[in-house]
Amino acid sequence: MRILIVSPVFNQVQELPRVLAELSEVNVSGAEVLLINNGSSDGSERLVHESGYRYIDVPRNRGVGHAAILGMDFALTHGFDVFVGIASNGKMLPSELPRLLGPILADRADYVTGSRFLHGGASPNLPSFRRNAIPMVSRMVEIVCGERVTDATCGYRAYKMDIIRRARFDWHAPALETYGLEYYLYAKVLLDRKIRWCEVPITMRYPPKGQRYSKIRPGRDWWAMLKPWLLARVDGRGFAPATP
Repeated sequence: MRILIVSPVFNQVQELPRVLAELSEVNVSGAEVLLINNGSSDGSERLVHESGYRYIDVPRNRGVGHAAILGMDFALTHGFDVFVGIASNGKMLPSELPRLLGPILADRADYVTGSRFLHGGASPNLPSFRRNAIPMVSRMVEIVCGERVTDATCGYRAYKMDIIRRARFDWHAPALETYGLEYYLYAKVLLDRKIRWCEVPITMRYPPKGQRYSKIRPGRDWWAMLKPWLLARVDGRGFAPATP
């Protein structure tokens, strides 16, 4: 299988060198890295250009969803079989890519998402607000989608591109450009009942207390992250049947 690892980059000049170094140490057969420079202006753009990986420059930051859309377009155009999303802020461990890809490569799952709350997962320095809020969001997802998940907000995910090819919804919609796409797609997978999915334990590492750990803006971005779950539940669009 050909695997495309996509990492959006927006002003991560301090964290990106570590991520690039860790990516270079991972040996996953058939995997390539694509960096999406989301209008960085702090020097991250230079690191992206000099990384040796393929990259796409976006003039201004239109969010992680837009970067994923560009990555999926690239994957479809260039014949990749699997899409992986990994952050460039150092929270996700490239060394755990085999763990994320394992169920797909073994043909046990079509969609795999990480969980810091499963046995074997970890979240050092996880802020107390998130420690309390994430389980509440996961419970909301269970109510909306009818499937139990332990970590609905983890962005470390891998899935077969066949899922995207069969989508009957517009995954290029502007409303999905910020935080919408990853949650909307996840909800559609959970609602489908035929797509094989699973969670695997992963590590989400956070900086020490007092240091900034997220670019999510309270209030406005929280709604942008919750709305896609509800939209996916009510709009009635899903996936075409898989070809035998």
